[in-house]
Amino acid sequence: MRRRWVKKFAVIVALCAVAGMANAQSAPEPLPASGASDVARTVTPGFRFAAPAQAAAITADRLLLLAPDGAAVRGLVRTSGDRAVFEPSVPLVGCTTYTLLLNAPERVRSRFTTACSAWSAPVQIDDSHTAHKVDLPVSGAQVAATADGGFVAVWFQDDAGRRAILATRFNPDTQAWSRPQAIDLQGPQAGASSIPAITADRQGRLTVVWFQAVDGRNAVFAARSDGGAWQAPQRLDQPALPGNATNPQLAADAAGNVTVVWQQPDGRHTAIYAAHWQQAALRWLPAQPVDRGLANAYNPVIAATPQGRVVAAWQQGTSGREAVFAAALQPSGQSWGAPWRLSAEGIAATSPALTATPQEAIVAAWVQGRDAMRRIAVSQLLPEGSGAAFRWSAPQIQHSTAFTGPALSPALTADAAGDLTLVWEQAKSAQGGPVRYAILAARRDAGADAASARWSPPQQIDDPALRSAGNPVLVTDAAGNVRCAWYQDGPSGMQVQTARYNPAEHRWQAPQTLSDPSATVQASFPALAVDAVGSTMAVWQQFNGWRTLAVARWLP
Repeated sequence: MRRRWVKKFAVIVALCAVAGMANAQSAPEPLPASGASDVARTVTPGFRFAAPAQAAAITADRLLLLAPDGAAVRGLVRTSGDRAVFEPSVPLVGCTTYTLLLNAPERVRSRFTTACSAWSAPVQIDDSHTAHKVDLPVSGAQVAATADGGFVAVWFQDDAGRRAILATRFNPDTQAWSRPQAIDLQGPQAGASSIPAITADRQGRLTVVWFQAVDGRNAVFAARSDGGAWQAPQRLDQPALPGNATNPQLAADAAGNVTVVWQQPDGRHTAIYAAHWQQAALRWLPAQPVDRGLANAYNPVIAATPQGRVVAAWQQGTSGREAVFAAALQPSGQSWGAPWRLSAEGIAATSPALTATPQEAIVAAWVQGRDAMRRIAVSQLLPEGSGAAFRWSAPQIQHSTAFTGPALSPALTADAAGDLTLVWEQAKSAQGGPVRYAILAARRDAGADAASARWSPPQQIDDPALRSAGNPVLVTDAAGNVRCAWYQDGPSGMQVQTARYNPAEHRWQAPQTLSDPSATVQASFPALAVDAVGSTMAVWQQFNGWRTLAVARWLP
């Protein structure tokens, strides 16, 4: 009896083993293998199945590719034979961990990391033949990505007896920059031009704005390019106003509409004005006033959501009693709504920054307080009730126990999932020695309720072994990687640094130097842009001992 039972048990075990092998063999095989690294950015990830019928049953809702921030990558699901693959609409971002998700019928996850690339060597992008001419300095370099994977950089520079706005294009195929060309107003009446700003819409159409002296005062001009030559500059401000128009900023929505804001005296006070480009009509609407106060208003900024919600913010009030205000552009583009006060009563507030999320949210940050008590405050525009009304959330103050000195220069960015990154510079309290400014960063996940969401504790991301750092700027790529750049003082003088936030690991990586200490006495004021496939361009100005140059570095 015992012998028969043992024999029967052995048969059962053998049958179970065979069944287990069959189940293992029928489990879908991820391609590339789970945990694979250095995967080509042109990969079409997917699964191999035991039978073609299993692969044929896979539809777009059952096979997804997720970026580290949780956002679904755009693309198509294709099946052939025993394979079902996801074909991204554009190459994947480098050095990024993606998750391949299969729901068929049980959930299967596979992760892989794309190959990392290296920064190209720094290259001078202004006229290299004039590198030793001290009277031709570069300043105010900015950059934007084009739809074909290229970039356009702009700056202002003394050129042939006047200060001009110059532009150059980067060709990703040849990895070369075009010869710089002047794009500002030219002719007998054209005076000095200064401080350009640039933006690109999703179709790659570019708009550059600046202020330029005409008929004895500064006016705001804009030039546009739809992938080809630059169109003639158009004046945006109102010529009848008596004061100088300065400090233009701009933003574009997904449809290609562009809004420009600037500050300009109107005979009573320095006011905030705006002009709006209607892409459908291919025209600029006349400039409109934005603020409604009596005190002077300065430092306007602008943000536009993909669907065209446009918000401007600025500081307004007498010195030491400034407040931060914001206003929204009406859907017609013809006028602006009544301003909101964002900052608290009785506390000075200056230097606003704005960002828009793909989920149509607008977030503002600013410097609040005076002197050593300056801190960074953050607020978000929230829907109120079921109608079209909105309100701003109560300001949240960023606090660091390690850095209790004054805070400056906030910058914001949002990823595809709506996660927010905030950076700023802040000092440690002096302890008998020099004050040292650091770059601090905080994050806020999109999943939390916007009215009560909390920011992560501030984290220092600059190199603590170096001296003071300042002027942080931010960009976010399609996979949620965040890149910050700043300038920082060290043994080789002021140099441009950068650090990357890796959303898959939820951490900032160690900073690295972008500028070449052997070729510059001082490098500063970086600007960043990122294209649809995650390639990043950094531009900055640096002094070579003779004059200030425009320099760029590319991360393909």
